[in-house]
Amino acid sequence: MMRLRNFALPAIFWLFVAYLFIPIIVMAAMGFRDSNFVAFPIQSWTTRWYQSVLFDKDIAQSLWLSLKVAVVSTLIALAVGLPSAFLVARTTGIVRAALVAIIVLPAFLPVIVSAIALRMFIGQLGLETGPTAIAIGHAASTIPFVVLMVLTRLNAMNPNIADAARNLGADDVIIFTRIILPYLAPALFGAVMFGMLLSFEDFVRSFFLGGFEQTFPVLLFSKLRFGLDPGLAAISTLVLLASTAIGLYADHFLRRRRMKNGITS
Repeated sequence: MMRLRNFALPAIFWLFVAYLFIPIIVMAAMGFRDSNFVAFPIQSWTTRWYQSVLFDKDIAQSLWLSLKVAVVSTLIALAVGLPSAFLVARTTGIVRAALVAIIVLPAFLPVIVSAIALRMFIGQLGLETGPTAIAIGHAASTIPFVVLMVLTRLNAMNPNIADAARNLGADDVIIFTRIILPYLAPALFGAVMFGMLLSFEDFVRSFFLGGFEQTFPVLLFSKLRFGLDPGLAAISTLVLLASTAIGLYADHFLRRRRMKNGITS
């Protein structure tokens, strides 16, 4: 029985890994198919699909738009989420629970419901659909995660540190810029990375709030309406590699910072 258990657990783990990664591997391989349609087996290989998407103006414009929207929405989320986290951290009891519930509610709403509500709200504000509306919509979905990340870090902070600095003559500005912000840096960095990736892949809100300019997910959707070809597999693989590289860099950055501060994970 013990041998069976020792064999079963690794087998289940590797089956799970295969379930996650085989579709990605197949997608990457389809980008090398020398044909105009996706099918197996791959009889001849080519790199023309990867070369073509790198010089496609529509894809480049959509990627640039998605990047700009991601940056703006993340900045908005930080501007709202950071003071909101400080507000929650200073409250206790039922008031704290109510504030947390209100802040995280957008993260639990169905995406389609959130997108429709944001479209109606944007219209009531008199804003037109487009990049600005998309950035506001993405920020609304990112704020809960920013608050939770910052709040978790704040709860782990020793309050005596700020009190000691204040007793030594430091004012609130110095305490915030030289003590609190550096301590929150890992949480803020993680919130920025997560917010940008969340915005970059958000299709539903981009679809409902977008105008004539298309973000990258919306462009992929419009191309899928005309059929699945190896070019879509190629650009999806390149975006996946870029996202993975950003994630690995973020992990390396946080590990290096923990080692620098003498904190072991």
